[in-house]
Amino acid sequence: MRVQPRRVNESSNSVTCKKLADQQSRRRFRLIILYLAVLSPLIIKGTVAVLAPTANSPLDWVDAEFGPRQDYDRFVEQFIAGDVVVISWPGCSIHDPRLDRFTASLRKSRAFFRDGEWLFQRVTSRREVFRQFTSPPMSLTPTEATKRLGSFLLGPDGETTAVVINFNEQGLQHRGRLVPLIRAAAYQYGGAEVETQHLAGPIVDGYEVDLASQRTMSRFAPLSSMVVFCVCLLCLDSMYGALLVFGVACICQALALSVIYYCGGELTALLLVLPPLIQVLAVAGGIHLLNYYFDNSDGSPDDAIRAAVQIGWLPCVLSSVTTAIGLGSLAVSGLAAVREFGSFAAIGVIITLAALLVLIPGIIRWKPVRIPNSAARKPWLIWGKLLSLQLRWAGCVSAGCIAAMIILGIGLANLQASVRIDTMFANDSRLIRDYAWIEENVGAQVPIDVVVRFDTDAEIPVLRQLEILNEVKSLILKHSEVRMVTTCLDFVSPPIFLPDGDHSTQYLSLAEASAGSTGFFKSVGGQKCWRLTAHVSALEDLDYGSILKRMQGSLTSEFERLNESQSATIELSGLMPLVHEIQRQLLNDLFASFLTAFVLIAVVMTIVQAGLISGLIAMIPNVFPSLALFGLLGWLGYPIDIGSIMTASVAMGIAVDETLHFLNFFNRCLDAGSSREEAVLASYQHCGRAMIQTTLICGAGLTIFALGDFVPTARFAWMMVTLLITALIGDLILLPSLLLHPFLRDNSRRERAQRVSDAENNSFH
Repeated sequence: MRVQPRRVNESSNSVTCKKLADQQSRRRFRLIILYLAVLSPLIIKGTVAVLAPTANSPLDWVDAEFGPRQDYDRFVEQFIAGDVVVISWPGCSIHDPRLDRFTASLRKSRAFFRDGEWLFQRVTSRREVFRQFTSPPMSLTPTEATKRLGSFLLGPDGETTAVVINFNEQGLQHRGRLVPLIRAAAYQYGGAEVETQHLAGPIVDGYEVDLASQRTMSRFAPLSSMVVFCVCLLCLDSMYGALLVFGVACICQALALSVIYYCGGELTALLLVLPPLIQVLAVAGGIHLLNYYFDNSDGSPDDAIRAAVQIGWLPCVLSSVTTAIGLGSLAVSGLAAVREFGSFAAIGVIITLAALLVLIPGIIRWKPVRIPNSAARKPWLIWGKLLSLQLRWAGCVSAGCIAAMIILGIGLANLQASVRIDTMFANDSRLIRDYAWIEENVGAQVPIDVVVRFDTDAEIPVLRQLEILNEVKSLILKHSEVRMVTTCLDFVSPPIFLPDGDHSTQYLSLAEASAGSTGFFKSVGGQKCWRLTAHVSALEDLDYGSILKRMQGSLTSEFERLNESQSATIELSGLMPLVHEIQRQLLNDLFASFLTAFVLIAVVMTIVQAGLISGLIAMIPNVFPSLALFGLLGWLGYPIDIGSIMTASVAMGIAVDETLHFLNFFNRCLDAGSSREEAVLASYQHCGRAMIQTTLICGAGLTIFALGDFVPTARFAWMMVTLLITALIGDLILLPSLLLHPFLRDNSRRERAQRVSDAENNSFH
């Protein structure tokens, strides 16, 4: 008789505790909203500030500790930086006196100074060089001068030339302002219409990357957001629900961008993909939570969202952790820009997780989301049919997918990386057309520098030094890809006699002075350093790595023969070896980050699955998308860039998100006593809709960026969309076929039998 009141009291206490917990949750939520409101001015300020234009350059992707970067910095200290603008136009002739006015404006105009400091290191006019050649002391004839200039940016017509502008370190910080000013000066003083001007060089490359990045954000980011919202509305069939998911995603983006600003970072061309990535993750998590909410809507909204959080918090946390691991694996990169992306993206993922688990439940408690039409929420009949096919063909599907993954994965051995300018812009872009015009009418634009160093203590005869330099030039010209070679000897008249004694010393001093003034000679550390510059095409289908390797090999072997006294050295230097090392580092980073992400995520999966074999089997659908896509790119010989290497680790993290939601529900069903077949069907019915909706929404939003003219961002977008679709196939086709494999089904029968036996033993005792 006393038991009943006790049960009533216990039930009453339980209700009271639940009410108290709800009240505390609401108070916490109101405090969080208050804090966000207080911080909103700072968040908005950081978001707007970080979206301001920034300077982008492949050289900025590496830090000062990167070995090849240190070699390049030493080269710049000794000679001259490769940060140049080459400008020309139809009618830019060595006989046009307007070139003198143009170069004078570049040297004297206040627009090209800041705080009294000139923003350029050197301005070189081929007309001035021509006049130098035809004047004392060289006194070459016009024909001889033209012939000498033939290897020094003079077109095949013997007249068309260019002006080369070397930027100093301060000027690099203001290239966004200086490039338009150079165009304006060419129009005002050189008589060149802006539409007819052609610009090339690393400075222009970075400037165009800046403009393309800004255009991508201003044109496609709003359109992408609109598409995401519209598809979200169609999938959820709830305006309020779509606004909720979309709004939380926007808050996550703003928080992630403000973190970049307050950590002292900049939104470089590489970090441009961070906002859409955060949007993808936020929308994916929000869609899953709302679907859990809809599936548990039989009771009150409070009970429904409480059940949704109870079901969804674990897969959301695990997927966010694994995604952060996938992104954090980029920290092993040797490129500073990739490490920066990985760090900020991982922080953004954690922020997104917190926002999802706090804001969506809190807002729904405050104002519940309308439950869509029950007919629209009925389980799709296709899941039963798909399960039937899986039961019949599970072994074949598993074997076929794994075989395809292995065959495609072999193509990874053929994968190539590139940071060439023609892989970053479309063929009809102005930059590529400018390069094509300059290379056709003036000369090749990609420099390969060779430095010959003579020890001053060795007392090598002057004639022998000049002979060695000439022979090195001949060796370089034997490579068919080399269009021209510029040396110090191009700046002095050829001797009419064999120099010896005092005459040879005078001649060498003249050569050193002339070459030093143009950045082709430097005496430093007891060595006389002579620079030779070969030029190859920027647009032809050339393997720069192969060219550098062959050139290094031939120069090293032949130089041993030339250098009898062993008192001279030769090396490839300048910008090209650095660019080649950046390309090589891209490939290394791809494999290193992917392997790191695989190992760390595999550890998480084995813990979640409570078994080594089952955890590793669960990893197969997650590596399937990346191995298949990158392997296919390798088979097709399609080069990857810095935007592409990030997609492998990112895609693995996103694929794990869907896998964990599926496995979480699958394991809950198994624990409740369901068979594997029943558990797969239930997982299909409860998770399949959200997985498809997530892929549709995120894929549609990212597809918009694939329409842009900035190739790295477009390539990142279409690769991410392809990986999302492949990951969906892996999670809805490959993963269930693995879970339904006869081997695992036999194990599950033994597991159920053991559970029944344990239960009987416990009840007996």
